[in-house]
Order: sequence, then structure tokens, then C-alpha cells
Amino acid sequence: MSMEDILKVLVSSRQQGSASQSADPMTELIGGLLGGAQTSQSQSQPAGGLGDMMGLLETVMGGTQGSAASPSSMMNNPIMMLLQPYVEKLAKKANIPPEIAMVVVSFVAHKLLAHHPTSGRDSSSFDLDSLLGQMGSGKIDKNVYQTSGMVKEISKSTGLDETTAAKTLDAAFGLFGKQIKTVTAPATAKPKVPAASQGLKSSGAKSGAKAKGS
Repeated sequence: MSMEDILKVLVSSRQQGSASQSADPMTELIGGLLGGAQTSQSQSQPAGGLGDMMGLLETVMGGTQGSAASPSSMMNNPIMMLLQPYVEKLAKKANIPPEIAMVVVSFVAHKLLAHHPTSGRDSSSFDLDSLLGQMGSGKIDKNVYQTSGMVKEISKSTGLDETTAAKTLDAAFGLFGKQIKTVTAPATAKPKVPAASQGLKSSGAKSGAKAKGS
């Protein structure tokens, strides 16, 4: 399983609406990733699987200046292992320490997943559908980082100045945007057989039939 699978379920939930389902795909996905612990819980706790993931991300988001869990202690966590490729890419792209990159990547994942019906988190800071469309196109309106308060949050938790925080957020959302583009891309249609070729096959079949009957 990859982060792309989780994003796929998130996008699907936006397309299908928030209608209640007897078995929530996100809960099953995260529950399976965390060892199936959530699958034995009562269905009366819909925030189960994703709720646990959100709690873990919030622990990491405590930042380098607060009470965040140490990077070394999180490396073997299955959720962090999913995010590790993003952490490595962001650290190189934004020229920041891996510890800060982990906080930013966890923050972005948290902000996106907060919009899933089972997250149990506030999702009113920005319009997810609009942002997903921008991420898929590779052109994100950078004003959203300021108007949503994300720049101030990242600056506070990492110690980055707001200008650097905004650029780092943009780079992180860009990395997730590549996955969103893959998830939302329409299936490639099978190539059609040219009419001329069909005609040749048809005429060949007919001539063969005549020769056999004569």
C-alpha cells in the first residue's frame, strides 16, 4: 500500500459525497495498515482507522521546537514509512533538514485528510475540492497558504520564517499534487482499430469463404 491509495480513497469520498456506508474504505485501509486493530472495533466508532492516523500526524506536527516525537522513534511506524519518500524529496527540494521536512509533510497530509468524513477533524480552513483541482493541474494559488493560516502554523511549529514556510508548503503540496494527478487521471482508452484495417479483414474473410465453398 502507498500514500497514493489513501489519496485515492480521499478523492473518491469527495466524488461520492458523505453518504454513510456500512464499511468505510478509509477505515478499512488505515486499519489494515496499522495491523488490523481497527477491524475488530464496533462500527459505532467511524473515526477509528483514520482517527488513529490523524493522531499520529498531530504528534509529529508538534514541531522541532515543541513536544514532537523524535524522527528516529517514528521511522518504523507504518504511516511514517508511507510518508518517508515525500520527506526525502521535500528535504532536498526545499533544502531543509529531514526533521523539518517530516513536520511539513505530516502537516500537509493532515490538512488534506481532515476533509474525509471519518477524520473527526475541522476541515473549514480551505475548499478541498478547489485545492485538489489546482494540485492536479500543477498550478496552486499560493494565496491559500496565507488565507488558511497554514503559513503561520508551519512557521510556529518549525521555526521557519513565513516566507520560507510558504515556499516549503508550496513544494510539499506540489509533491502530493503529482499523486493527485495520477489518482484523478482518466483511464486511457483502448486504441481503435482503423476502419481501413477492419475492411481488409472483412474482405479477406469473405474471399476465403468463397474459395472454400467453390
